[in-house]
Amino acid sequence: MSRVLAYDLGGSSLRVAVVEGVSVRRMVRIPQTIDRGPGGEFEADPNLWWSNFCAACRQLQAEGEDLGQVDAVAGCGFTRTQVLVDRAGKAVHPAITFQDSRGTRVLASFLERAPDDLAQRADGLSPFHPIVRLLWVQARRPEVWARVDKVLEPKDFMNLRLTGRVRSDLVSQQVMSAFFDVIEADPLAARALGITREICPEPLSPFAEVGRVGGDLPEELAALAGKPVYCGSNDTWTCVLGSGGLNPGAAYGISGTSDVFGVITRERYEARQLLTVRWGPEQWQLGGPSQGAATKLTWARDRFFLGVPVEQALAESFAGAGDPPLFLPYLEGERTPFWDPDLRGAFLGLNGTHDNAALLRAVAEGLNFLSRLILERAEKATGEQAAHVCFSGGLANNAQLCQLKADILDRAIFVPRSPESGLIGAAQLSGNSSSDIGRITASILTDGTWYRPSAQRRDRYDTWFDLFKSSTEVVRDTSRRLARASSTRN
Repeated sequence: MSRVLAYDLGGSSLRVAVVEGVSVRRMVRIPQTIDRGPGGEFEADPNLWWSNFCAACRQLQAEGEDLGQVDAVAGCGFTRTQVLVDRAGKAVHPAITFQDSRGTRVLASFLERAPDDLAQRADGLSPFHPIVRLLWVQARRPEVWARVDKVLEPKDFMNLRLTGRVRSDLVSQQVMSAFFDVIEADPLAARALGITREICPEPLSPFAEVGRVGGDLPEELAALAGKPVYCGSNDTWTCVLGSGGLNPGAAYGISGTSDVFGVITRERYEARQLLTVRWGPEQWQLGGPSQGAATKLTWARDRFFLGVPVEQALAESFAGAGDPPLFLPYLEGERTPFWDPDLRGAFLGLNGTHDNAALLRAVAEGLNFLSRLILERAEKATGEQAAHVCFSGGLANNAQLCQLKADILDRAIFVPRSPESGLIGAAQLSGNSSSDIGRITASILTDGTWYRPSAQRRDRYDTWFDLFKSSTEVVRDTSRRLARASSTRN
């Protein structure tokens, strides 16, 4: 049985563990933060990720783990985040993270120069698109842009520091690759863009070896010298692999700092404002990321149950009687399925009986209504109902939230035994290939907890989901008017 040093680089924490098979022997978690600016900027220091990785390895060894006994290193990281490096592999700007929407005006300027139909042909071109972040750097930070050689995913930066080699994975690079496929067929659009495909690193299979750990790294990594480092992929793909969800016919949900939801199909399908990405030889993903679930629950806890642990606050909210108000969870704009940085949230149907517990419960429900909206669009496109949903991430540790998800989605929910699905998925990269995906996920599905939807709650959630959809359309219009008014006022 292989022993792997696995890492899961997230927005709120870095987790590094020694994994044996599908079991975590020992894990170190180091909190991390993403800095928020006043103009839609979200940034993180990639050099701090590396410092934290070294510190985690040091702690693992202090707790008795012999890193010389691991067979390989493999990891994953949060995606839709751009790390700009120069020819020497050094970061030249803070990482621009997945929530960032600072490129709104730059995108509008680019589209004025580009052919009229480019936005339609380049599907998903919004302020959240990685190419728009690069346009922002090009226009607003020309001194930085002059130094940029490659744009990397967060885990690519970590692998670069380990091996000295600039590589990425085929899954994570599909968004950029698809965009350049469109641009390169249109000389006018290519001239307006001024960015070429050469800015992307060479893509490999997630199961491929990037290189070997170098011998000139900090002392705490000396025992890893010469070990193979596997390419890995973004945290979504890796968590779905590690939660048993990377099988056609299944759906998946990941609720952590970011929130991602989708279905897995054997063939390619497309749906309006959902992302279609190839995840394996017989695995296609139809869905996408939203702006976060755990962060919104933390936001609600801090306002309605300040100082109370999240678990306790949720228990009180689920114990309350009566219907909570309807919550639209668009606090920072929304990605899937709207791709609208101006969209904003709301509580609707408030009355004098609603207390803090009801408001927190409304937030928990609203997050799942958004997942149901993605599920509905994906199933309509495929013509098939997902057999079950494999659920992972921090919120999957709460049984009440898992049951709520089953009830609102009206689907069986599977939660794997290990809560660290990203680490488990990363560890499976060693000694396997893409042809082994079915075997890996099937074995994970044999050990976990199932939550079944309640027939008694079905009618209520069907009604509220319809209200959620119609209310969102009203709030979208109001949000845009508010954004215009705010822009005029400023």
